[in-house]
Amino acid sequence: MIATAQPDAGTRAHAEPEPVDAGTPAKLFVLRVIHFVTNYVVSQLPSFGLRRIWYRHAVGATIAPDAGIHLGCYVWSYTSRQVKRTGFRIGARSRINRGCCLDARGRLDIGQDVSISREVTILTASHAVNARDFRVELRPVVIEDNVWIGTRAVVLPGVTVGRGSVVAAGSVVTRDVPALSMVAGVPARTVGMRDPAAAEYLLDSPFPLFE
Repeated sequence: MIATAQPDAGTRAHAEPEPVDAGTPAKLFVLRVIHFVTNYVVSQLPSFGLRRIWYRHAVGATIAPDAGIHLGCYVWSYTSRQVKRTGFRIGARSRINRGCCLDARGRLDIGQDVSISREVTILTASHAVNARDFRVELRPVVIEDNVWIGTRAVVLPGVTVGRGSVVAAGSVVTRDVPALSMVAGVPARTVGMRDPAAAEYLLDSPFPLFE
């Protein structure tokens, strides 16, 4: 389990610069091949187990054996060494539904029993809009236990989504979300609170075949 977000909803994590050393042309070619295979071949394999093996060993992610990434997800990363160093974790029994975009260029930490609906985008990188070189900056994203993120929501870099909270479909999360709060809108604002007892479930249903 991971720590609970603080109730200050006006904060974002500090930015770190993007790594710039791409290595030799041969190494860069191999990395691009791995990236292509990850997102256009492996992501279409109808097996949770095969995809999990690839994400662990080729991408460098830490994925619980009972967590699952559905078909058609796009994983954004640099190298497996970078991913292992900065951290890309999906906790026990969490579900990442079809067509999501998971940005693992910065640290991405997804807790236990998290339900991420179809076509959600979680970003850890953005451009420094006032920098003359338009450089890429990385900020960690933390999704705590028992969070539910609705379809086509966007979580921006540097955000912590607190334990048991709910992000409504289509929302854009720009700041930390307090635990057990329900947020909606662009940008997302608190619209209600979740019953604490409703955030104690386990997502332990079996994986569907051919997904």
